Amino acid sequence: MTNYNENDILEREELIQKLITQGFGELVKTLLDNENKVYTKKGRLNKSGACRVLGWKTKQLEDALEACKDILKEDLELE
Repeated sequence: MTNYNENDILEREELIQKLITQGFGELVKTLLDNENKVYTKKGRLNKSGACRVLGWKTKQLEDALEACKDILKEDLELE
């Protein structure tokens, strides 16, 4: 089990709020509220499951995830 300190939790909340503010609230809420349906047992995103829950096409989900990645790029130091 992973232990998170208060700073980790606050940072995660800030990132989530940033995505919600940028218009990705539905995606964030769906991924958080439906963990058993949208993630594999190994913790990987199940795109088919996520698309079913969201009612989206695969391309729409991929585009949204890419946009989220771009929004968080600087915060997470992604390349």
